[in-house]
Amino acid sequence: MATALVTGASRGFGAHLCHALKAAGHRVLGAGLASSPRHGDLDEYRVVDLRDSAPLDPFPDENVDVLINNAGVYLDDPRRGCGDLFDLSLDDLRETFEVNLFGAVRMAVAYAPRMIGRASGRIVCVSSGMGRLQDADGASFAYRSSKLAVNSLVLTVARHFADSRGDLSAFSYCPGWIRTEMGTEAAPLDPGPAADDLVRLLELPPADSNGRFFRGIHELGWDIKGPFVSGRQEAESRTSRSWR
Repeated sequence: MATALVTGASRGFGAHLCHALKAAGHRVLGAGLASSPRHGDLDEYRVVDLRDSAPLDPFPDENVDVLINNAGVYLDDPRRGCGDLFDLSLDDLRETFEVNLFGAVRMAVAYAPRMIGRASGRIVCVSSGMGRLQDADGASFAYRSSKLAVNSLVLTVARHFADSRGDLSAFSYCPGWIRTEMGTEAAPLDPGPAADDLVRLLELPPADSNGRFFRGIHELGWDIKGPFVSGRQEAESRTSRSWR
C-alpha cells in the first residue's frame, strides 16, 4: 500500500484529494492548519503551519511515496475586491509566498531525497494555469507569481529525479476553476473529478509525467514564446512601421 501525504488536507480540494487517494487504496496522511480535518479519509493528521520557519517534517517516521503540495492561499483575488498590483499589501505578498512557495519547497526538501534514496516516489504541486507567463492579465500578481515559482520548483525537482535512477516523477497539476472556498460557488467544475484525475496521473510512468504540467488528465504545458503583452504600444508600433 503506497503512502500519500497531502498538505492543505482538511478542506477544499485537499479533502477531495484525500478521498480520491483513499478510494485508490493509498494510506493517506494529511497536514493542515485546522485543529482537525473536516472529513474521515485520513489515516493520520498533523497540524502544520507552512508559514512557520521551523524545520518541516510532519511525518519523519513514514515512508512517503506520494507528496502532494496542495496547500495554498489566494489573498489578492479580484473577486474579493483585491488583485491590483498597485494596491497589493506586501504582507499579503509575503504570506502568499510563505504558503504557496516556501511551504512547498520545504516539503520537497524534506521528502524528495528520501524518494531518491528509495528510487521511487511522486511529488505533485497543485498549481494553476494562472502561473504561466502567457496567462498573466495584470491582476492577482501575488498568486500568479507564486504559482509561476511553484512551477519552477517542479521543474527543478524533476531534473533531480531525471538524473536519478528509479520510478521518480515530479509534475504540476492545475485542477481548473473548481467549486471550493477558494474557487467560490461560481466555479463551473466539480472538484471531485479533478481530484480523481490527479490520482490517475500518479500511475503514469516517469517518461510520461516527470517535468510536465497537466490540467485534468491532459498536458497543459509550460509557457510559449513571447511577446506576451499587446495593446496600445503594439498598435502604435504597427502604425509606425506602416509608414516606412
